[in-house]
Amino acid sequence: MAPRTSTTRARVPRAEREAQMLEVAERVFAERGFQATTMDEVAERVGVTKPLIYDYFGSKEGLLAATIERARGQLLGVLIDAWVLDPEAPVRARVGGVVLAFFRFMEDHERAFALLRNEGALIGAASESVERIRQQTAKAFAEGLRTLTPFDLLPAARLDAMAEIVIGGCERLAVWRATHPGTTSEEATELVLSTIWDGLSTTSAGL
Repeated sequence: MAPRTSTTRARVPRAEREAQMLEVAERVFAERGFQATTMDEVAERVGVTKPLIYDYFGSKEGLLAATIERARGQLLGVLIDAWVLDPEAPVRARVGGVVLAFFRFMEDHERAFALLRNEGALIGAASESVERIRQQTAKAFAEGLRTLTPFDLLPAARLDAMAEIVIGGCERLAVWRATHPGTTSEEATELVLSTIWDGLSTTSAGL
């Protein structure tokens, strides 16, 4: 008897399939914008059926929210890692290393950042996702500052507020860079430090 042959495609693990969908969705959303993006196009580019994408994400809004969550989650990991890259460096250099990691991430993930630049047009779960992970990013920055002397002496609420200012400044400068090409990540980092660091160092000097 001839051996049986299977025409069934190998099943792709759910996590791997989800990553494929989000990678493609990030590209399509960045190219076309939310309104012009269709689930049909995303499904076609991934090589799956449209119902499967709905099964994973529920709606186009849910797919966008998951795409943004993924991008911001990657950024969060990069910032956390940056705090421990050079623990013996001076405080200013360590803060600068985290800021530099932020701008380099934006350069390396331009498609994802294109989604975040247009957050004013986001609705529902996508808008909530942006704000939630922004809060996580600021929290990570505050926790990094808390490991440095003399910022470890500051009240938690004050550190949180300072982190919000730094992260907010980085985000706005990243948006400005998108329309003013030619500013390097290193130059952007120095702009943030020279503008904000005097305030941070004055605070620490008074402790």
